[in-house]
Amino acid sequence: MKRCKKCLLPENYPGITFNEEGICNYCESYKKKKYKGKEELDRFLEPFRNKHEKYDCVVGVSGGRDSSYMLYYLVKKCNLRVLAYTADHGFVTEVAKTNMKKMADILGVELVIEEHDFLKKTVKLNLSAWLRKPSPAMIPMLCCGCRLGINRGLLKCAKKNKVPLVVTGGSPIEPSYFKTALLTSNPLSRYISRIKSLSLLFGLLYEIIKNPRYFLNPYNAIVNLKEYFYFFHLERVRRLLYPNQTILNFYHYIEWDEATILSTIKNELNWRKEADSPTTWRADCSLNFLRNYLFRECIGVTEKDNILSNMIRENKLTREEAMERQRTENTIPQRFIMDAFNEIGLSPSDFFAALKRYKEKRKV
Repeated sequence: MKRCKKCLLPENYPGITFNEEGICNYCESYKKKKYKGKEELDRFLEPFRNKHEKYDCVVGVSGGRDSSYMLYYLVKKCNLRVLAYTADHGFVTEVAKTNMKKMADILGVELVIEEHDFLKKTVKLNLSAWLRKPSPAMIPMLCCGCRLGINRGLLKCAKKNKVPLVVTGGSPIEPSYFKTALLTSNPLSRYISRIKSLSLLFGLLYEIIKNPRYFLNPYNAIVNLKEYFYFFHLERVRRLLYPNQTILNFYHYIEWDEATILSTIKNELNWRKEADSPTTWRADCSLNFLRNYLFRECIGVTEKDNILSNMIRENKLTREEAMERQRTENTIPQRFIMDAFNEIGLSPSDFFAALKRYKEKRKV
């Protein structure tokens, strides 16, 4: 199979093209991440110090590697008084919960774990709809409600505790371009291709027209709509509903470096991943394994392929190192798939039968 000569993306990657040198369009258009640095971070944080009797900021944590490092850095390097917050959507792994409790104890911070049912109530509906008519573009719908719970929960927690600053920390190398390409490769999205959020919304509408089962349940429709605004228009939502809170993205300032992050959280916070997981990425949610399994089976690539390719572009890995990691880290133990179905409450046999039909149809 033909692959990009610079990264490791294959020719079946959605939306990919190659130039005469065999370099893919994603590499050609990629811009290396720029970070504002510790000095700028301190300058931003200064007005928020000691403005509340208990906390300087609310920090979103998940038990995964990136948010764990962010919490450590803000407490130990920035000397902030932190309230740690996590939104438990029902699929947080026990290892992640243990990680969060350990680091809260080690760092001496209060940890608020708040349950919400947005994801729990919609995932079964969305997966059932997907099984009726499988579409790679709709695989991300399995996680609908997750971002709504996290972002809304963080802002509500900050408002409740009268803390003006909310800190988030999604990895800057995670964006999966193929998810955008899958959802916007339709007639409706092409009309407004210049506006990403609207293009994706029209792509979603196109998929729903083909498979109305996604929105037959009114609750599912409402959660999907809220998810759209809390994901793509968070700052507007913040200004409208939470005008006294400010949102800071940690990794706009501090460089994301996998080696530094892992060595720090393992040594300082006793952080651990799932024992039989081949990767430290997204070790905080059991649905991630199911989602990546579907991507791999349906289109032959995973989100991990995208991350490894971005690490090559950022000079964090050589192409050879990334290829070696790809072979091991794209392995998804069957246990994680079965665990996800047990938590969702659907039959694995129906799932595998639908996936088999989809793959057979593609061969025709």
